[in-house]
Amino acid sequence: MKYRIAQILSEKTLGAAGTEVIDIDVQDPISQLILEYKSTRASNTNAGHVAGNLTKIELVDGADVLFSLSGKQMQALDYYDQGKVPYSFRTNAIGVMELLTLNYNFGRKLWDPLLALDTKRFRNPQLKITHNPAVNDASASAHTLKVLGMIFDEKQVSPTGFLMSKEIKSYTAGADGSYEYTDLPLDHPLRKLLIYAYDDAYFPWQVANEIRLSENNDRRVPIDEKVSTLMKLVNSQYPKFVEELYAVLTTVISDHYVTPGFGTEVFGGADGVAGAVGVEAGTLHSPCGLYGAGSYNYRLQVSGFNPHSVVPVLFGDQTDPEDWYDVTTLGNLKARVKAGSAGTAGAIALFAQQFRRY
Repeated sequence: MKYRIAQILSEKTLGAAGTEVIDIDVQDPISQLILEYKSTRASNTNAGHVAGNLTKIELVDGADVLFSLSGKQMQALDYYDQGKVPYSFRTNAIGVMELLTLNYNFGRKLWDPLLALDTKRFRNPQLKITHNPAVNDASASAHTLKVLGMIFDEKQVSPTGFLMSKEIKSYTAGADGSYEYTDLPLDHPLRKLLIYAYDDAYFPWQVANEIRLSENNDRRVPIDEKVSTLMKLVNSQYPKFVEELYAVLTTVISDHYVTPGFGTEVFGGADGVAGAVGVEAGTLHSPCGLYGAGSYNYRLQVSGFNPHSVVPVLFGDQTDPEDWYDVTTLGNLKARVKAGSAGTAGAIALFAQQFRRY
């Protein structure tokens, strides 16, 4: 068999909140890590997205951080990496488990022979996952975690490096029209720069309105563009993000923290009875305000773009490492983000995907 699926962590019941530390003991190159997270609902009230329960996911080798992202960032990055929707099952039904699949890709695709994590090059790689089941359901306490590794087995590969992704900066947006400056890393070529721009009541471009990249103190400005324009460009290249939602609804509007952050559409109906679902006017983002014809359970399909209100800047042909943004020769590279009309309510984060050579 050329490949194998390794259980790095068998399904484990987690505590109320904390950090799970998992040794990566496999000796063969890893193409992809898969996290399967389940959280059992204890109330019908949503406080956030279930991916928010995984507040930090990082792979470390001592003090060396090989990747570090939140659950939301990892889910969005996987979508923009693979052009596919990772499976999830969303619900607010008491006693029913929400299921979240998070994939971390060390290569351009699954089984990429050129880019993979060669564990033999590191001394003691560990996966650290910080979790809190109360993020999306304040009453929840029962949740589990499973970790799989997609491993090269009999197929002999010699990867030249891997994709390393880290949050660079997170902050609360300033007043409308204000600027935030961030020094971007220059140690490895950039494949993507991603902007998380979220607020409960706004679209991504209303939180982060513009982004500008400046090389060597404005000697060259490769990007100076509105986020809304970048959204149009990238959303024409990717399929809609589609997820399944099993919702307990009443005639009163309730918030549902869906994954798409823009252009949200909801289809479906009540389970076993005639009852249409309604969507609150103006909420084509997350959270989406939903209500029913009565107090019924609804089977819904939710679709849209920009998962978790993340918008990527794609550098070059994403399949060709030689085409990515080689920043290693620059003296400095600064990102300038202009705040939008959400004002000081929005949350912004910048995270980058880099090509780290061995």
